[in-house]
Amino acid sequence: MTEKEFDYVYAVHKNNDTAGFASDIVLSCTKNGWVKDNAVTDEGYEAIAPYKVDNAIIMAAGRSRRCMPLSNYLPKGLFEIKGDTMVERQLKQLKDAGINQVILVVGYLKEKYYKLKDKYKDLIIIDNTEWDEKNNISSLYAAQDYMKNSYICCSDNWFAHNVYRDYVYDSYYACKYTDEFLDEYCVKGVDKNGYITSIKKGGEKAWYTIGEAFFTREFSSKFVELMKNEYYDPEVKYMLWDDFHIRHIDQLKLRIKGYDDDECKEFDTTEDILQFYPNFKDFIEQFFQEEELINSSQRVSYLSNYAETKQYSVVSTEQKTGRLHVNENLFEPSPKCLEILKDITMEDLYQYDLTRDDILAEAISNKLDVSTDNIFIHTGSSDVIKTIMTIVLNKGDTVMIPAPAWNYYKSVIELRLAKATYYDVLPGKTEYYHDVEGILSKARETSPRIIIITTPHNPTGAIISGADIEKIIKDNPKSLIIVDEAYLGFSDITYDIKYLLNSYSNVVFCRTFSKLYGLASMRIGYGLCTPMAKQVFRLDLNPFRTNLISRKMAVAALEDTDYYYAMKKEISEIRKWFIEEINKIEGAKAFDSYANFVFIHMEGYDIQRIKDKLAKKGLLIRLWTENGHLAMRITLAPRKTMEELVSLMKEICKTEKA
Repeated sequence: MTEKEFDYVYAVHKNNDTAGFASDIVLSCTKNGWVKDNAVTDEGYEAIAPYKVDNAIIMAAGRSRRCMPLSNYLPKGLFEIKGDTMVERQLKQLKDAGINQVILVVGYLKEKYYKLKDKYKDLIIIDNTEWDEKNNISSLYAAQDYMKNSYICCSDNWFAHNVYRDYVYDSYYACKYTDEFLDEYCVKGVDKNGYITSIKKGGEKAWYTIGEAFFTREFSSKFVELMKNEYYDPEVKYMLWDDFHIRHIDQLKLRIKGYDDDECKEFDTTEDILQFYPNFKDFIEQFFQEEELINSSQRVSYLSNYAETKQYSVVSTEQKTGRLHVNENLFEPSPKCLEILKDITMEDLYQYDLTRDDILAEAISNKLDVSTDNIFIHTGSSDVIKTIMTIVLNKGDTVMIPAPAWNYYKSVIELRLAKATYYDVLPGKTEYYHDVEGILSKARETSPRIIIITTPHNPTGAIISGADIEKIIKDNPKSLIIVDEAYLGFSDITYDIKYLLNSYSNVVFCRTFSKLYGLASMRIGYGLCTPMAKQVFRLDLNPFRTNLISRKMAVAALEDTDYYYAMKKEISEIRKWFIEEINKIEGAKAFDSYANFVFIHMEGYDIQRIKDKLAKKGLLIRLWTENGHLAMRITLAPRKTMEELVSLMKEICKTEKA
């Protein structure tokens, strides 16, 4: 049955006006016995049976932070607009369209939705237990057994009229058109059959997706197959289903179904709702009165500052091997660290360490020849950075960070209600370099409260010279310079810490035992600063010292210089060999690195497909977006693993060259 024949049979089924249909379509449907006497025959219903809608899945698990403070007490799908909550409006429209099975996927404040069962007996409610740590791909994963000929709906869509049908011919994604630039998922390409071929974030004079979609059985089957195969890929679990569709856009074919702005509304904030429906303020006031929270807007207004703030999430994985994506030290810490456990006593477990001196601070002091007054111990360098920003940053301050950069910086900056601005770390002929003149120019332009220098730089492995660090410190006396040295020690590059701390008061060095020393799980790091700065930073530290076992292991690591010297030498040799081997691949460019990872450009390849194929072989790598292009960062592992990786990459690249 062609689409035009389907449209005619459906129009007859709905008793719609059929005057506009071409005579050949009417004749074809009549000859096939699908329509007779202006009615659909049994044969006609049999012919359109494959297009019968099985159900609708409404995703309602999210927290909707941009609707705080109301969303602190009520999920957005239960906001009432023009007499109905948004979810109930969809439930009624679906029921009126003849769609009796509706699956509601809930998570945040899920108990509020359970009350709908009293009114809608056939409603199926599914708990998305992963809603708080993953994006909405997890809601479809939770509802995968119901995905057939299915509407996929969002709880915050509002349709002026009933757009649902009991029969649908093909898969589509609902879209609206914009002339102005919007930071939405915009359709960039459509093939001759009307299927979307490209979607990018941000655009103008384009159709953009709005949440509601329809999946045919064939589409659902393919979507579920791909989703099940890749769900535990560290990146997939944190995707919107839109991103997953884009990832497989060549296999998952969707058409555009266009709506105008009056027909469909997608509400991101309470301000969006109030602009559309000013009486929504009455609902808000009534809700808080009924909840005896009349003054709650004052009591929880501090939370609204964080409506747009996103928590930094580490990449999770169940794998114990092939973890080339999180920059752990895969060469393992010194065995002497593990031996510490043999001498741990019960007192070490139940007593606070209240001794006068800190054994780890003393060990670091001896190692670096700096006073313990310059050292503060913390649970990893990430917390050192967070403590510094907590103390130093004020609302509206500017922080300069590198591009590309570790996203954790930005997440902490936003938590402090400050703003990030970027300076460049640029590719040279063989390695990346810090654009020092660009840093100084940007600092003069923005007057930053803090400048973060990452050396070796993540993800490129670039370093900055001690002279350039001093130049930045000296030229910016009103800015705090944070030097993040998490990956220090994988090369022979060092800095004269003692000289810089004695000469300048506006610099802090952040270090960790997670990388070179291989104690990532023990969560131990430290900061180096002036004694005066230490006294201030201590205001944000826990009054009790960090884990004594972790500190004892860190001391053991510092003392085992022979072990780490040999490790550094082995990593250096593997790094040099690996870079040379990758650069033998046509279109590949691996840059020299001073860290335990290598940054790689792949010209003319679908890097996502390479990553996916490596993952299927048990090797996980990390992708980075740099100037709109994907690059890969690969953590170094022992020689056998790296040889396996090189062999696979060469094999994959032979077939993946675009």
